[in-house]
Amino acid sequence: MAGKAARYSMKTGLSVSRPIRLKIFAVSLLPIIALVMVAIINSRHLNALGQSAERIMSRNYSSIKAAEQARQVLEENRNQVLAFMFRKESGALANLELDKLAGALAICRAHVAESGENLIVDALSENYRRYSDIIASMSRSVGLFPTEDFMILTSNLMDSINDLVEVNERGMERAEQETRMLAARAQRHSLLFLLATIVLIILLSYGLSFRVAQPIRQLALRLAASRQGGDRYPYLPVRSDDEIGLLTDEFNRLFKSLADYDQHNAAILAAEKLKVRHAEKAKSRFIADLSHQLKTPMTSLAMSVNLLHEKRHKLSSEHVAVLLETAKEDCGRMASLLNELLDITRLEAMIKPAVREKLDVLDLLHECLKPLQKLAEETGVRLVLDARPDLPHIQLESRRFSWVLTNLVGNALRYTDRGGLIAVTVERRQGFFYFQCSDDGCGIDPQNLPHIFERYTQFSERAKSGTIGLGLAIVKEIIEQHGGDIIAESLPGQGTTFTFWIPEHLEEFDAKSSTD
Repeated sequence: MAGKAARYSMKTGLSVSRPIRLKIFAVSLLPIIALVMVAIINSRHLNALGQSAERIMSRNYSSIKAAEQARQVLEENRNQVLAFMFRKESGALANLELDKLAGALAICRAHVAESGENLIVDALSENYRRYSDIIASMSRSVGLFPTEDFMILTSNLMDSINDLVEVNERGMERAEQETRMLAARAQRHSLLFLLATIVLIILLSYGLSFRVAQPIRQLALRLAASRQGGDRYPYLPVRSDDEIGLLTDEFNRLFKSLADYDQHNAAILAAEKLKVRHAEKAKSRFIADLSHQLKTPMTSLAMSVNLLHEKRHKLSSEHVAVLLETAKEDCGRMASLLNELLDITRLEAMIKPAVREKLDVLDLLHECLKPLQKLAEETGVRLVLDARPDLPHIQLESRRFSWVLTNLVGNALRYTDRGGLIAVTVERRQGFFYFQCSDDGCGIDPQNLPHIFERYTQFSERAKSGTIGLGLAIVKEIIEQHGGDIIAESLPGQGTTFTFWIPEHLEEFDAKSSTD
């Protein structure tokens, strides 16, 4: 467990010397320790009770049993002696059990335990010695038998044995009382220790729960206060070296990351706001320029038509031809401006999702370039397509993607002089389709090249052609919607090359984008 905590601290950089799980484990060990202590105490008390019982059995009970045996032997011997005296049975004395009586008295001497028992045992021994002498004399001489002495000694032995039994019985009663007291004390001690252990476990469990819950509660309160206090992320002080401290440190790291992320997003948002502000200004300029550009050809066209209408009989054929040519040029400029307005509509429509379909690249290229091929022939420009015939199908939004090719080739036709060359090439590399549209026209100024994909951006080349700068912005957005990108390379007087690419498997790009 300590090894896991150490590994975790190595990953996070915060040392966890007293993990919560170790504290919980320590508290959970208390009941086990208490049970072990109770078992040890009970074992000691049971051992004491066993020793007390053994002491009773080995001392008092053995003495009482031996005394009872001696009493029985004395009674049997007395009966045998009386039979010998009154019946003159010579064989009666041969059955006296002096050895059995001596053995019983020896047991009594060996188990002396009570006070005063030694005096009784000594008196028994002395009376037994005289008793055995009388029995021996009776065996040697039948006529001379001290009957009175024998009966007195037997009575004395009986009295001493009764005294011995009484002393040992009192000792057994005291030992039994001590055993009961010992059992009660053991029960009382076990109960007190168990109650003390339960109280200690409750106090420690409450203390542990408080130590665990209080830091979490304080952390939650500080988080709530920081949420109500404003936009700044707080720094939470780390006040423990367990998992709570580790969690607090992780919150601080998270807050720092969020602060950095907010700062980064604020910078991006400021840049986007500035870009929108510039776009709005450019759009306002565009509307003013569009009004002016529409007014000029409209005025010129109206003047030409009015002259033709009012003085058609007075004008020479050359003058009429000039007026018609002027009207034609004005109509062309108005058509270009209207196409730019359509570009705005296309740009606004980019937010709507497109329906893609699997298309043949070569068929799509031929379909897009077919009308432009006729226009290239009329303007004296050579339009060339270079593509392998075995290109696979690709998922595209046909209408929007066709507009990309049409716009790029149309721009090349607009800026390429008669006799020039426009080349469209397609190749497949490393899971991408690469499209390239290059011309040898007038090219783009290096200062304007980084801004050609921005909306409403005006510079000299566009001003000369009467465009407002939306076509390439739309081209870039359509290509990005297909998971690709576009770049432009150009040198003034040497032409321009647009290169864009899109992934072959657009489903993988969509899945990755949705995951991000």
